[in-house]
Amino acid sequence: MRGPGRLLVVGIVLTMLAGCGSSTNATLDPAQLLRDAKQSIDSASALHFTLTSQGAVGNGTLITGGQGDARRPDSFTGSLSVVAAGFPVTVNVVSTGGVFYAQTPLTPRYERTDPSAYGFGDPAQFLDPNHGLSSLLTSCSGATNKSADLLNGEQLDEVGCSIPGALVAKLLTSADPSQAVQATVGVDAGTHQLRRVSLVGPFFDKAHASTFTVVLDKFGENVTITPPAG
Repeated sequence: MRGPGRLLVVGIVLTMLAGCGSSTNATLDPAQLLRDAKQSIDSASALHFTLTSQGAVGNGTLITGGQGDARRPDSFTGSLSVVAAGFPVTVNVVSTGGVFYAQTPLTPRYERTDPSAYGFGDPAQFLDPNHGLSSLLTSCSGATNKSADLLNGEQLDEVGCSIPGALVAKLLTSADPSQAVQATVGVDAGTHQLRRVSLVGPFFDKAHASTFTVVLDKFGENVTITPPAG
């Protein structure tokens, strides 16, 4: 095929490729997507999450990532990545019934402590509808539809919004809670389950923005969380 016909076909193919995973569905109500995403968290008995960060540079003890299982109403087990005195450390964590236990490479067993000593909030509050991740969604302002994306083969409808920094600081951390945090919320296009939340704000240095990304899966998983032995 030559001439105008060939150019037309090429143009159609390029248009289709450009639309894959990047189009914005203007018919979606971003506020309703956020409500559906909150409901998916609040109705889950348990789930798994992975936390990553970019631009984690600052003073003091910094949480840079982690992964684990959260179970309603107030339990968590997993590991968190922390930078302490310039050195990366993996902290194994169990938090249940309002008691936080941590084990570092320097301690042979879990010890009762305060999560703030490691630079973050209690991960056992992750599923709390009033103070956990889903509470951030109802605090979003200026919600707008963003370009769709793909995550592990699932199409995500994404919403951009702004969240008060003080609320994010209680759940994660912040060097300046007075500054708002910019969020991109990814919701599964089919189930409307929350899949990913990316947060950009002054988490480690009030003069420089960094990023936290939370990815969620295994909604309703069967997991038992108990205090560590001893």
